[in-house]
Amino acid sequence: MISLTDASTRIGDAVVYEVSNGPRFSDRTFDMGVVTGVNESFVFVRYGGDSHSKATRPEDLDWLRS
Repeated sequence: MISLTDASTRIGDAVVYEVSNGPRFSDRTFDMGVVTGVNESFVFVRYGGDSHSKATRPEDLDWLRS
């Protein structure tokens, strides 16, 4: 999980979106994107081939580790 404050200082860095849709690992959704902005509630992330950023809850994000 990332914080809004941390995200605001790392615009342009890669993140991983993860949401659990059930009890099994296979029920999880993963996507990678880039932080493009932050407001008082959301981190804005441009995923994959998307043209526009999507508001994402910070608790659903983690920094992409190399």
